[in-house]
Amino acid sequence: MTTATPGPEAAVDAPAIPVQSRADRARALLPTSRRASGDGAAARPGRAPGPRGPYEMVRNLRRLQSCAPLLFQDLHRSYGDVVRLPLGPYLTHLNLHPDGVRHVLQDNNRNYVRGKMYERFKIFFGIGLLTTDGEEWRVRRRRVNPLFHQTAIAGMATAMTDATSVVLDRWERSAAERTPVDVVPEMMDLSLGALGHIIFGTDLWPSAPRVAPAMAVSLEAMIFKGTASQMTPDRIPTRYNRTIADARGVIDEAVRAIVAEHRREGRDAPADLVDLLLHAQASEDGDEPLSDDLVHDEMRTIFMAGHETTGTGLAWALHELAWHEEVQERAAAEVAEVLGDRVPTVEDVRKLTYVRMVVDETLRLHPPIWLYPRDAVEDDEIGGYRIPAGTHVFQVPFVTHRHPDLWERPTSFEPDRFAPDATAQRPRFAYFPFGGGQRQCIGNQMALLQTTLTLAMVLQRFRLDPTPGRPPELGTLVSLRPLTGLPLAVSERSP
Repeated sequence: MTTATPGPEAAVDAPAIPVQSRADRARALLPTSRRASGDGAAARPGRAPGPRGPYEMVRNLRRLQSCAPLLFQDLHRSYGDVVRLPLGPYLTHLNLHPDGVRHVLQDNNRNYVRGKMYERFKIFFGIGLLTTDGEEWRVRRRRVNPLFHQTAIAGMATAMTDATSVVLDRWERSAAERTPVDVVPEMMDLSLGALGHIIFGTDLWPSAPRVAPAMAVSLEAMIFKGTASQMTPDRIPTRYNRTIADARGVIDEAVRAIVAEHRREGRDAPADLVDLLLHAQASEDGDEPLSDDLVHDEMRTIFMAGHETTGTGLAWALHELAWHEEVQERAAAEVAEVLGDRVPTVEDVRKLTYVRMVVDETLRLHPPIWLYPRDAVEDDEIGGYRIPAGTHVFQVPFVTHRHPDLWERPTSFEPDRFAPDATAQRPRFAYFPFGGGQRQCIGNQMALLQTTLTLAMVLQRFRLDPTPGRPPELGTLVSLRPLTGLPLAVSERSP
């Protein structure tokens, strides 16, 4: 079996941006004022390098619509760690070095807000944890924090393993019939089942045939691609806008039904996210009570974001295990030693050290959240370049996680690079699959627990092998999801 990862770069037939010579690139990386004077003195930061002219802008918009992560990777190769990138009416900067990422997400985060790129998220998420800033965000974060405390997360393991067992039981038939399993919808289904119980305290599988397609529509619509359909005002009843409205209606209906059921039950102590939010409506903690609309917004935000990212990350992990036999067998041996044939518990996770390294390496190569956009409130400087107020600044884990100055063999799948000694030598923001700073993803520990438990259970029962076909084709969605799926061959492991 091959040990080479079928990189997604091969799946996109787009011309590469010409790579500059080493001398030209070194010159381009200097601020404009220093290039002009030649004396190393600069009165103020210069403009960052990047593509220029209307032809390049149109070309880049087309590539943005096709596969933005690969566009950004090519721009990094050509222009360096800070890239000035006009995109239609928007002026953006790519911020791709760990030092710059730390500056925006942590050190100077007060100058960077969610901004215009998050306006599309409000179509489905409304005014929730993901789309707010400042004090409003802090109030919302405080209200949902109890659900994500370490002790609360530990109690979620049973729901996660139960949902995994349901999906893996289906795979026995595929193994017997030797039919491939597309792990993308399977892992989305698994995530739907687990998070339904954890977040909403209910079984969402019966509603999946109606809710899942609506969620797929929403996750594609929320990412700006600069298409004519997206630029058309919502009030105009185009086919695209009607599709968006219909999907939003399906999700709203499901959320309202869940809230109504919780109100009928009327539990005294919060047991899930819905209970926490309803309790906040009646609390006297000094915060403004949540309206029903805001309760619904928070539910959609946490569930939809968690469902998509966890499912996508799991699918990519299984894909990498199938294509790397030695990694799969080493992880399976660890699982057998730690678990035998019993169901894993939260106490087992810390012993599954190599499985966790597989998870980390998967999230490096395939970060489900591949883009963290921010807007600069005031003029700033990143990497020696001027960032004007109002500029969109893109932090792109997909690119930083493959930075050749930070990672040896950056496109290969090597879990050992996450051994403790290796991890300690890298800058903090060389790896940030869950963002960073105070806005780091609140559900990161939940996602890591689900992924580790599920991979352990898969490796207990099944061997994974690749299937013939084209390499995965990346899609520019909220998550880094393969558009054509990830079909794998599954066979039962011998006792």
